[in-house]
Amino acid sequence: MLFSRRRFLATSSTLATGLKFAWPHAPDEILKERTRKSAAAVESGLAWLERARSNRGGYGADIGQATDIGCSAMVGLAMLADGSTPTQGPNKNRLQEILSYLLQQVRVMPEYNITTKTGTQLQNKIGSQAHTFFALLFLTQAVGEAHIPNETLRATRKLVDATVRAQKPDGSWGRESWAPTLGTVMGWTSLRSSHFAGFKVGGSAEKTADHLVGKMKTEFAKGRQHWMHQLYKNAAGIRVLYALGKEDDDIVKKSFSEVLKLVKNGNTAFNQAGGEEYLAFHLITETMLQKAGQDWVDWFPVVRDKIIDVQNRDGSWTGHHCITSRTFCTAAACLVLSAPNRYLPISQK
Repeated sequence: MLFSRRRFLATSSTLATGLKFAWPHAPDEILKERTRKSAAAVESGLAWLERARSNRGGYGADIGQATDIGCSAMVGLAMLADGSTPTQGPNKNRLQEILSYLLQQVRVMPEYNITTKTGTQLQNKIGSQAHTFFALLFLTQAVGEAHIPNETLRATRKLVDATVRAQKPDGSWGRESWAPTLGTVMGWTSLRSSHFAGFKVGGSAEKTADHLVGKMKTEFAKGRQHWMHQLYKNAAGIRVLYALGKEDDDIVKKSFSEVLKLVKNGNTAFNQAGGEEYLAFHLITETMLQKAGQDWVDWFPVVRDKIIDVQNRDGSWTGHHCITSRTFCTAAACLVLSAPNRYLPISQK
């Protein structure tokens, strides 16, 4: 069995609490975070992702498609969450390839964005800086174990600077995409992760929080929202506001209550999910993992089991609208199911 630094951190954290599982206040016989079924789903998901690998070291949005920066970064995050690093584990060679591919993209990037491409799925739905955000998030999770440490540090710094420059005065990262709120939360998440990785970052977390609170209040004032908008907008706000210690604000409590009701009371958010929803599931799962307590207990087993139920027989997950990329959706689903491992640095803060 692989006993990586990530496994050591996860194990030592569990031992320190004296709990067999990390479900606070939950009986072991009722709730177990990682099940045989969830482990098997991740294994088959990662096996499918191998089929989307390109000869450039990255991954396409689907099998046989051109290499995509954001999808490659998401695959890398899924492999890290499963326990491998660029220096050890069953997917170390693949992570080395992803890292090398992303470093090459940073070498040739202009100052403002990791890519000059426009109109990709991720850009259309999350924002023009989407690929920068996902690449930066991956690098911050791998930087401490990168096989090319100095270049990885330089590349991360370059992406941090590009992300800070792209933040708007109102704290957002623009409104030109279908789901700009997700773009804002991914910009914030990538910078927060950079900060915890030891990089000095600019930008304003408080402005981002104020922007998201304003958006959430506006949406609630409209009354009943379409479930798609409800899920991704609330997930974005929850991710940022919980991390900034605003979890007791009424707007935050209401947001989580609405999302929890959505996932518990039906399967629409799962059997009609697109990449935005899978990303939203990941954002809330990471938030509740760190918060622990009853919210984690209420959230994770429901989302875990319902995500497993919509996995395709070939191991992939399908995006049914907007971000339809099977690679992106499969990687995001694996990130959700692997969350109890606590191998990602972002999971341990």
